[in-house]
Amino acid sequence: MNKLYLILFICSVLSCSQEDNEVVKVTLPEKHEEVEENEKIERPIATPKLHVDGRFLKDPCGNSVLLHGVAITPSPWFNGGAVGDWRWNNYDVNGCLAYNKGVMDKLTNTDEGWYLNYVRLHIDPYWTNNIGASTDGEHDISQFNFERFKSAIDNVIMPLISHAKSRGMYVVLRPPGVCPRDLEVGDDYYNYLVSIWDYLSTHSGLKNAEHVMFELANEPITIKSTNGNFGSNTQPHFDALKLFFQPMVNLIRNNGANNIIWIPGSGYQSHYKGYANNPIVGNNIGYAVHIYPGYWGKDNNNPETFRSNWNENIKPVADIAPIAITEIDWGPEQYSVWGKGGITGVAGGWGFGANFKLLADESGNVSWNLLAPENLIDKGALDGDIAYGSDPDACAFPVHNWFKEYARDFVICEN
Repeated sequence: MNKLYLILFICSVLSCSQEDNEVVKVTLPEKHEEVEENEKIERPIATPKLHVDGRFLKDPCGNSVLLHGVAITPSPWFNGGAVGDWRWNNYDVNGCLAYNKGVMDKLTNTDEGWYLNYVRLHIDPYWTNNIGASTDGEHDISQFNFERFKSAIDNVIMPLISHAKSRGMYVVLRPPGVCPRDLEVGDDYYNYLVSIWDYLSTHSGLKNAEHVMFELANEPITIKSTNGNFGSNTQPHFDALKLFFQPMVNLIRNNGANNIIWIPGSGYQSHYKGYANNPIVGNNIGYAVHIYPGYWGKDNNNPETFRSNWNENIKPVADIAPIAITEIDWGPEQYSVWGKGGITGVAGGWGFGANFKLLADESGNVSWNLLAPENLIDKGALDGDIAYGSDPDACAFPVHNWFKEYARDFVICEN
């Protein structure tokens, strides 16, 4: 099923409890001085090991740290094929590394006004499934090949992680593929994730690497609750999510890895409120969230609707732990974005993007990344200009400015 359809109609499939007419007062923050267009900002390239302290990511000097970046998926389709420009193919490791390192170089090039400081890196099934095997989609693990997985880590993922560090970028590492629709504690996908994290958390290049963090899964949808029914947004479903992910956290820690771990929610990573009542236990824990303009079955261009949805679904965990928004984009209908119909707009008025930034800034502990390089640079091209023709109502242009503003205030320990 098309992901956009799922975004727009997620509330009809999953459990949502907000009333359509609920109104929440919007309070605007004080206006900060904007960065001058040609202002050059020094961008630190140090990546000291971060830790979780209450609601915040902090560096060894005690500075609170917010990260801003982009997701990267090293596969031919996501490296140009989707926009008709096949930049490499046929398991060409050198071609893959050249392009994806180039993306990092581009998006940390301050001469062009780019100030990203992390990537969400997907270990794509292109590298981990049996070569040439057909599957029912990225949730299908029937063709997963553990030996190819190990080879991909050493030959594709580790070189990209090393390059990220050289560019002053942290890495949130995501396992291959996506969750199937229905999860259950102890099912095949559970055992698959356990094997993935057992290996990754003992890998010498990843275990306790100062700039590497782990996101345990991508987009759980429903889970069999402790009451025995599949769903996503009641307390028994969150209790089951804890039973699903807590053993993976324990495994990683028992393997001696203290990397920050980002925990996904249900409903395509849109539901979190039950974690506030039954949180994942341990140190260095945060929650990984996805947000799009049509999430929760409502139009989040409406500032009151968006704030109400945020307060119900995200704020409960943002009040107890750091948050990483590991997928987001938006743009008017004519652009190739997942968040079609979402516009930047203005904070406190109509518009998804500006109100997302308002909510994230108010919370003060929200790191976030765009869905793909194409959300920032035209067609993901290494010589591309700002995407979507610098249309201010699509995500690329405002994010280019916002990330530069964040960089001006960014303070971190120097190694």
